[in-house]
Amino acid sequence: MPKENVPLFEIFGPVMIGPSSSHTAGVARIAFLARKMFGVPPEQALVRFYGSLASTWEGHGSADAVAAGLLGIPPEDERLFHGREFLEELRKGGKGFALRIIPVHGLPPSWHPNTLVIELSGQPPATSPSAGSLSTALPGDKASLTIRGSSIGGGSIRVDEIDGYQVNLSGELEAILVLHHDEIGVIAQVSRILASGRINIAGTSSIRKEKGEEALLVVETDSPVPPKVLAQIETLSPIYRVMRLPSLEASPPKTEGCPPKMEGL
Repeated sequence: MPKENVPLFEIFGPVMIGPSSSHTAGVARIAFLARKMFGVPPEQALVRFYGSLASTWEGHGSADAVAAGLLGIPPEDERLFHGREFLEELRKGGKGFALRIIPVHGLPPSWHPNTLVIELSGQPPATSPSAGSLSTALPGDKASLTIRGSSIGGGSIRVDEIDGYQVNLSGELEAILVLHHDEIGVIAQVSRILASGRINIAGTSSIRKEKGEEALLVVETDSPVPPKVLAQIETLSPIYRVMRLPSLEASPPKTEGCPPKMEGL
């Protein structure tokens, strides 16, 4: 039986900057999310394009999309076209970050054809302990973050891996990543703290490397988890680290040094 009402999204697709939903808009969304997760502008950014992206990244503006996303420019912003230009201007003024792009034409069998891996490093954010990396750095060490994402079509994305842990996240919901010792009761303790903070859980998943060793709990929520609730979770004895993965729909990070609009746009 045919649909009586067809959403406009299904007819026209999402509002986004092209030329390609997969190679431009999707790439920008992954980079933008990585920047939000890291919490501060990185000092170094290494980006590897795999599969189809490795062949078409230059013609489809993928490099500008990555640079813009890492600068905190939202994926729907027309300044996306000028990501590398903005970054170069910042670097001339002693700011910005070093960006290196490596196309990798081989593709692991299980990976999506439009895959990129972003590695960020820099000084850890002083005011946001829930940003940066899942690993706990020693005082004075630089923070790092590695995220593997797939641009799956229509501007939609999937986060497949964070700091070596396999995940499956769309970026549409808020999420927290809880690195902990694999033992009984951790999920229940975290759930109780979220419930007491009036945070509704949309879904959970748990990944461990070895029984009784390090494990990762991923909790998607309907609303952002306040810092005081994150701090409560971090005080639990089995917890090593808590990291927030903001929703793509949440407020964007501060755009570093980019003009509001380019002249003529």
